[in-house]
Amino acid sequence: MKKINESIISGLIGIGIGMIWFGIEVLLTLHGRHFASATVEVSSLIFWIFASFVIGIFFYVAGFVFAKDDWSLRKQIIVNFFVCLIAWLIFTFALNDFVFSWILLIKAFGEFLLMYAIAYGAYLLHLFRDIKEINNKLKEN
Repeated sequence: MKKINESIISGLIGIGIGMIWFGIEVLLTLHGRHFASATVEVSSLIFWIFASFVIGIFFYVAGFVFAKDDWSLRKQIIVNFFVCLIAWLIFTFALNDFVFSWILLIKAFGEFLLMYAIAYGAYLLHLFRDIKEINNKLKEN
């Protein structure tokens, strides 16, 4: 039950990040027009909410690689990175009917790097703060 709750929370966090991402995409497509003239189709918004939730859950599931105690942290990060990257590229190309272009590949890779840095950067920052707090408590004892 705990894993289900954590995956749902991860999905909800994914929705939060995805909606920020969606908002940025909408702003970038305005091309100098006023913000009030922006329109968003309901089906597009629903798709992004659902996709963001699924991506959030996927990042949670892909994080299980960090439970492999016999792997070094470097190996865990590398495997996690490439598993997530491959899934992201498949998702991106599926949205574009599997039509390949170098520009799409570069854009998808850049978007992934930004998302990965946000997701795992926040996680590692939280982890380092927890470790610092534990070390401070150990020094007090």
